[in-house]
Amino acid sequence: MTAAILASVIDNRLHAIAARMADAMLRSCRSAAFQSRDFVTGIFDSDGAWIATKDFIPVLAGSLPSAYEGVLAKFAGDVGEGDVFVLNDPYHGNNHPPDVTVLKPVFHRGVLRFWTATKGHHADVGGSGGELGYNPGARDCYEDALRIPPVRLYRRGVRQDDVWDLILLNLRLRDAVEGDLHCQIGAAALGERELVAMLDAFGVEPVLEAVRFQLAAAARHMRSEIARWPDGVYEAVRHLDDGGEHHREPIAVRLRLTVAGERAVFDFTGSDPQVTGYANSTRANTVASALVALFAVTDPAQRRTSGALSAIDVLTRPGTIAHAVEPAATTLCTITACEAIVEAVWLALAQADPALTHAGWCRGYAFAAVGIDERTGRPFGATGALKGGSGAVLGFDGWDAIGPPVAMGGGREVDVELHELAAPATILHQGFATDSAGAGRWRGGLGGFSRWRIDQDGVRVVCIGSGALEQTVPYGLAGGLPAPANRGVVRHRDGRVTVPRTNSTLVLERGDVIEIHTSGGGGYGDPRERSREAVLADVRDGLVSEAAARDVYGLFP
Repeated sequence: MTAAILASVIDNRLHAIAARMADAMLRSCRSAAFQSRDFVTGIFDSDGAWIATKDFIPVLAGSLPSAYEGVLAKFAGDVGEGDVFVLNDPYHGNNHPPDVTVLKPVFHRGVLRFWTATKGHHADVGGSGGELGYNPGARDCYEDALRIPPVRLYRRGVRQDDVWDLILLNLRLRDAVEGDLHCQIGAAALGERELVAMLDAFGVEPVLEAVRFQLAAAARHMRSEIARWPDGVYEAVRHLDDGGEHHREPIAVRLRLTVAGERAVFDFTGSDPQVTGYANSTRANTVASALVALFAVTDPAQRRTSGALSAIDVLTRPGTIAHAVEPAATTLCTITACEAIVEAVWLALAQADPALTHAGWCRGYAFAAVGIDERTGRPFGATGALKGGSGAVLGFDGWDAIGPPVAMGGGREVDVELHELAAPATILHQGFATDSAGAGRWRGGLGGFSRWRIDQDGVRVVCIGSGALEQTVPYGLAGGLPAPANRGVVRHRDGRVTVPRTNSTLVLERGDVIEIHTSGGGGYGDPRERSREAVLADVRDGLVSEAAARDVYGLFP
């Protein structure tokens, strides 16, 4: 077997192991967040190279290398067989506190050869809010969440009960978190067994040589992709709606993208200062978000590994929204900051050639409810929303209800029945929303419309997200139009109608109904160049109104 063929076999085996780890998590998880696939798995070699992943949520996967570095910074030289490490602190290598990282060293015949990693968004990470990890009122990292620096959950195979107690006693939804931690640990152990079996089957040196071969191939692949971009310096600015309850002004992410031959530099140093609020991005999150944007505009076959990362540089300045420093709060950064970073990359690249990139995707927008379920006397946490549409590209409409870009289509909607079992709420309606997509020769994907009723009094609900302002809606490209803004409406049982502000907390009563309108994606190209047949089909299917067909697409003179 030639080196290239063996390298391909080993590479596919590694990614299959990461996928099996993810399947195990999906089958054994406890929380609605994990059921929606808000997690990733990964594999590192003993030198710290990221070599395989299953990235349902790409922004989580892109921060795995920094989490690995955080654990090794503390425990290098003190790692044993049977150890399991955990981390969620954004200032020790993690991206944001709700995404908890578990790392397990893999020994083969007494020698450290690999690491398995799992990371997922937990239902509760403490702090003063508790709304599934999102607290719009947080002013700093202490109000944001319980901070877990790199520590051992297991030492040489022995459970560290004092560490478990310290974590779980600070949580409201401790049963769900404990279950999901065991889910992560079990998946990491499954990966360990599979990697050991692979080493036994192929031999240590052939496997390590195959890993080196594939990392070099990934680097060449990414360099060839960047070489397709026109050389130049391109600048773009995108905004977050706000930073939470303590910062109600839009916040700018500024990018200067330099393309020179086979290398690209993503420079975010001109971004606005960090704010008092929970939307600040850690450097790990900014790097991960830039990778989300990069992998979305390069060959889908490109392996997301350390090899690919060697072709780029990401520059940030400490103290900014793109590189927050302690004690800034950060729990929202994987949503709103990530989206602004991704959009800035795509818009900068569109200056070089719009055909290389996407129109704007929907931004994350949801309502999360927490409290004590009076039916069971147990704490609950649940999120209600439909995903929005992706942006159109040259030659293709966007995907319906697939966004936001933090997941790039990897998430999924929580089953309605499971949602109603988990929380005192009833889902009344879910579906696509007419005229929610940005118009274009190729229109954006459809956004959604959902209604859910609160079924007990005194339920705390937090409105999370972005994309509710004119300057933050999904943009169009090459003459395409933007999509409508995200918006929410509460129809109270007493007849009142209120419009909650993004990133705010409210208390709802039995019978109150939340309506959620998620935006579609932006359009690409002049809407009046869309084919008559496509517009008629959209009108027939209820995706585009007759009024829009006439006034925007020019179908009916």
